[in-house]
Amino acid sequence: MRIPGLILAASLLLSACAERWARPGTSEAEADAVAGACRNEALMAVPPQMVWQMTSPARVERDRDCWRDGGQERCRVRERYLPAQYSQVDIAAGPRDGWRRNCMAQQGFTFQGYRPLRLE
Repeated sequence: MRIPGLILAASLLLSACAERWARPGTSEAEADAVAGACRNEALMAVPPQMVWQMTSPARVERDRDCWRDGGQERCRVRERYLPAQYSQVDIAAGPRDGWRRNCMAQQGFTFQGYRPLRLE
């Protein structure tokens, strides 16, 4: 992964919400530790598979500028071609997330929703 990809990944993590998992008699810190272990286990079981994928198709943007010249309306249309955009995408992210969620469920945890991510 190149440096811009790392910066993008870091910014997404900073703006994300953390999942909340609960199990009777378990503190939030213990739940976070188990979640980390399940995340690592899932990463080992389903490693990233990065592929190039189109993230935005090619398109033509049109701008139309009109004005009055004497008694006539004149218009100018400008077209600009924007090529397709490609980026590396992890196609194993979905299966890895399923593995992680299954790991948490096997540990007796239930998904409770999301909470704001705390940076401590």
